[in-house]
Amino acid sequence: MPLKDDDMTTSLGEIPQKRQEERARVNLDGPTLRQGNGMIGSIKLHDVSSRGFRTDWPEKLLPGEKVWLKVPGIDELAATVAWELDLMIGCQFEVALRPAVFSRIVNQKS
Repeated sequence: MPLKDDDMTTSLGEIPQKRQEERARVNLDGPTLRQGNGMIGSIKLHDVSSRGFRTDWPEKLLPGEKVWLKVPGIDELAATVAWELDLMIGCQFEVALRPAVFSRIVNQKS
């Protein structure tokens, strides 16, 4: 279900988040996230748009840190942490996803 600019959601409560576009809830298990220090871990991708995504991460990341999202069947996607709240992070892709890549992520099954 798409979320709009005025939606406010996190697993820990409501915080306002400005969105440049709609995002799709995916709740996808299977992707991995890699930090700049080389740490890689499995994640649950909560939602995604062509410009970014939201997920949990087991250690604190600071806004501006670089990460790489790997979704099965798709090349690694570079992103920058935009915000962090109680180990949940929102990241912005370095390059906006092409419609076909966005659709492939949204239509994957866990």
